[in-house]
This record gives sequence, C-alpha cells and structure tokens, in this order.
Amino acid sequence: GTEMLHLAVLHSRKLCVYSVSGTLGNVEHGNQYQMKLMYEHNLQRTACNMTYGSFGGIKGRDLICIQSMDGMLMVFEQESYAFGRFLPGFLLPGPLAYSSRTDSFITVSSCRQVESYKYQVLAFATDADKRQETEQQKLGSGKRLVVDWTLNIGEQAFDICIVSFNQSASSVFVLGERNFFCLKDNGQIRFMKKLDWSPSCFLPYCSVSEGTINTLIANHNNMLHIYQDVTLKWATQLPHIPVAVRVGCLQFSLWKDLLPRSSTLEKC
Repeated sequence: GTEMLHLAVLHSRKLCVYSVSGTLGNVEHGNQYQMKLMYEHNLQRTACNMTYGSFGGIKGRDLICIQSMDGMLMVFEQESYAFGRFLPGFLLPGPLAYSSRTDSFITVSSCRQVESYKYQVLAFATDADKRQETEQQKLGSGKRLVVDWTLNIGEQAFDICIVSFNQSASSVFVLGERNFFCLKDNGQIRFMKKLDWSPSCFLPYCSVSEGTINTLIANHNNMLHIYQDVTLKWATQLPHIPVAVRVGCLQFSLWKDLLPRSSTLEKC
C-alpha cells in the first residue's frame, strides 16, 4: 500500500515481503541497503511460482498471485489472503504471468496450450475451499472458472513475458521447447520463430530508440541471441549456460546481466 521499494520472496511453503531502503555511503564502499521483513504468509500448499500486479485495476498497490504445485491460484492482498481458485483440467504447473492491460492471468497448461483467465472471473468463481462439495452445492455457491481464450502451441513452455510500450497494446511472449511465440493480448499469433537449439531462458524488452521489441534468448549450446521480431540481430558465445538474463542501463551503456549455473553474475 506504499510507494516504497519492496521485495517479495517465494519459498516452497512461505511468502515473505521485505521493505528495501538505502543509505548514502560516505566511504569508498558505496551505498548501503537494508531489508526489513514487513509480513509473511505461511502457505497451506507447496508453491511453484508467482506473479504480481494491480489486479482488478486497483491503483496504488500491488497484489500477489501464487500458483501451487496442485494447480491452485492463491491471491494475497498485502497482509490478507483474498481467495484461492483451482485451474480446470490441471495436471502440472506451468509459467505464470499477469497482463495489466487485460487484467488477466496467462499460463501454459499440461495440454500444451496457452490459457488466459480474467481476474474478475477468478474473483467471482466458486471458492477452492468448496471444491469437495457436491455439484449441486457448487452451482449454488458461485460460478465455474471459465477460460477467456486458449491457443494450442503443441509444446511445453519454459517462460511467459508480457511487454507493452503503453496501455493501448501489449504482446505476450512465450518461450517453448523449440519455438518462441509473440501473441496479441487476445491470443492471436503476431509471429513465431522456430529454434534450432534448446533454449534455457529468454527476455523480451522494449527498444525505445527503435520503437521495437527485442528478445534475448540463451540456449544450452552456450549461446546468446538477440532477435528483433524474427530477425537475428546479434549473437555471442558464452562460457556457460545461462539460467536467467536481464537488461540494465549502467553509466549509459547497455549491459546484459547473465546468471549461469555457477551462480556468478557476468556482463557482456
């Protein structure tokens, strides 16, 4: 509920939220940063991943959604647990992302299809705690959880990222086992690129100067590629297989931060 910087850390059975504050340093060691635990939630189910955003169009604060290993989406509003909903036809958890423009959660199911669920549909669906009730009781206690749209991509997905220049348009990027997809926010395909290698991680990011969206894709051949749509713009050989990649602007230079399996941070 504040504009301060906070850090949410997801453990297998716990969610911790910390405040992060900085102090200007007077010595050569530089600035100092401190973390303070604000609140935590003990989870009743084993967590898989999470996403955050202004669910329901709430202004001034972010809510957190956690996907459990048994297919339940749990929504937390700061110190309070809001509700939980089971995804229909669930088998194994997939990547999870939130689109603020459509107010939707997007995931990839075990049926190898991208699925989008509106937050309002989740909020008014039958509560997960009543899952064991009879069908007649379910019909009287709430609405069924209905998917907004689906797209069959024919493969499992490693990650989902949602990128937008403004609120008028956004793109849903999905990294699959052998392809990466760019979708409109209604599930239609903008473009897709077939990959000749096995990807390890990716990151779409906006190029403000060029007015385009570039995509970093690392693979298990120790390579890093940069694509502009489906066109390869740059590639480099790495000494490791990255498991995460981010872009940062440091002293007006563009750096790619790479986290390899050895857990050391490198830039190229």
